[in-house]
Amino acid sequence: MVKWKEEMKIDANIEKVWSLFQDENIKQVMPKIEEHILLENNNNELGAKHAQSYHEGGQLQTYIVETIGYEDLPDKKLKQTQFEMGQSFDVFYSFTLVKENENQTKFIYEGFNKGKGLMGKAMLLSGSKKTRKQTVTTFMERVRDEALKK
Repeated sequence: MVKWKEEMKIDANIEKVWSLFQDENIKQVMPKIEEHILLENNNNELGAKHAQSYHEGGQLQTYIVETIGYEDLPDKKLKQTQFEMGQSFDVFYSFTLVKENENQTKFIYEGFNKGKGLMGKAMLLSGSKKTRKQTVTTFMERVRDEALKK
C-alpha cells in the first residue's frame, strides 16, 4: 500500500479553494479528466457516484468514483472519494480545507493506493517514491495556483 499525507498553506479564502473541489469545477485541478458524469444521488454531497474518464497513456479509462465523506462547514471543508482502478488498485483521496483566517487556508491532501492481488501489489512496490511524492506536490501546487487565480 502506498500512503501519503501532505499539508500546504494557500493564501486564499477557504470558499475560493473549496470551489475547486466542487464536481462542476473538478477539471480545473484534475485537467486529465475528460468526463465527470453524475450517476447516483446529487453532485457535491455524500453518496454521489460519478463515472470519471481520463487518459492514462494512450487509452481512455473510466472509473466509478464515490464520494464517501463530505463536510461543508464555514471553517472546515472535507471531500473524500474512493474508486477501484481496473482490477489492480483500490484508491482513496481525501481533501481537507481548514480556515486559518479570512485570506489563508490550510490544505491537507491525503490518500492511499492499495494493490489488489499480486500484480497490483507488485506494481506499487516497483514505483518510485520520488515520483509519487512529485505527483502529490504537483497536484497541491495546481490547487494553490488555481485558487490564487480566482
